[in-house]
Amino acid sequence: MLPSAESVQIILPIVCVLLLVMSLKNPVYGVIAYFIVLNAKLGDMYPLLGAIRFELLVAAYVLFRILVSGKGLGNFLPGSNPINKAFWVLFAVGMFSVAFSVNPVVSWNEGGYFLLKITVFYIMIVSTVRSTTDLARILWAFILVTAWIAYEPVVNYLSGDVSEQMYGAVAYGRFGAASGHVALANTLNQVIPVLLYFAMTNRKRFIRVTSLMILALLVFGVYASKSRGGFLGLMVTAMGVVYFSRDRLKAGLIAGVFVVFFLTLAASDYLSHMSTIQEGVHSSRTTSDRYLGLLNGVSMMIKRPVLGVGIGCYAEARRQFFHYYFYAHNLYGELFGELGLASIAWFYLIYLVFRRTGAIKRNLVRGSPRDAFYFNIITAIQLGLFVRLFVGNFTHGSFIWFWFLMAALTVAVQNILLQERRVPLQNI
Repeated sequence: MLPSAESVQIILPIVCVLLLVMSLKNPVYGVIAYFIVLNAKLGDMYPLLGAIRFELLVAAYVLFRILVSGKGLGNFLPGSNPINKAFWVLFAVGMFSVAFSVNPVVSWNEGGYFLLKITVFYIMIVSTVRSTTDLARILWAFILVTAWIAYEPVVNYLSGDVSEQMYGAVAYGRFGAASGHVALANTLNQVIPVLLYFAMTNRKRFIRVTSLMILALLVFGVYASKSRGGFLGLMVTAMGVVYFSRDRLKAGLIAGVFVVFFLTLAASDYLSHMSTIQEGVHSSRTTSDRYLGLLNGVSMMIKRPVLGVGIGCYAEARRQFFHYYFYAHNLYGELFGELGLASIAWFYLIYLVFRRTGAIKRNLVRGSPRDAFYFNIITAIQLGLFVRLFVGNFTHGSFIWFWFLMAALTVAVQNILLQERRVPLQNI
């Protein structure tokens, strides 16, 4: 019998403290500690930590440690990379939208404050990831933290401790992304490309086996979430792997076997629930809300075209305009509604990440072991972004940390390549 997450959760604060101590040697360990605090919701898990504002204290300490180190301090400045410039433009747009929102208090609490935390995280990543070792540490943190998020819902599900929904029993956890089945599925899906292209391409057998076990945990977590968007996310990931493969026929056969195996193991009620996807807006209220979320977002943009209703204010504006308080459940409706025409700043940032990852790939020699490492990471970033953009049709989350982690890692990879080879990547 696997131990419950509650019985072993003390590991998280202990690991965070150890990482903060290790940051005296390398600030990237402090960034990982902040990443754990940000995702594991230690303030909710331990009310005492919440009371002393542990997350804020960790952030302040890590930023101070980066400043004291004196290294990488200019890596986040707008002039050092076009992605940085696009990021800071989006930050300014987001903060302006708070000031001119339909409810500035709600906008700050639900949007502006989170954007500020993400900005701090972005600065941390681009300032501290200066080598392949640092890059690998951040990616492993991403994988292991996500595995932790999956652990509690999966263990609960296997032990019969589930949340009963209109479409059956679903896996759930107590904190953060694990507390909602849609957020859980999306959180697990977004790390799978990194697991496939970074961890499972490692030459060490132990790491490959461990990665395979984590992959099984994540896929089962998506299954147990009963999220239709999560199911489609898995299918899109499989198709993406085929697309990026050198041998697409072989990759297609492997992906096909995976899909058949997955569907064979799935229970009939699960397949029945997934089949409602083809019914579109006529399927159920939870499905039609995804499309209505887009339409309402467009209506909000028409009413407030320049800066929208303000980041974090979608549900509040929906209450004011349509007498219906509910979140967008649609990434694009959320962006159009909350930022109006200024949402182009968000789309431009994502476009720029795709553009520069493609340019970096073209400057790499895939047959070289060293370049293959970077090539795989860049591929993981591209596929991860594409999967999240696809499932954005069924879920919101325009200012979650994932988008900005992928942008920051792209900047970090380019900076490392410039240090290692002095190739003319600054002009791509």
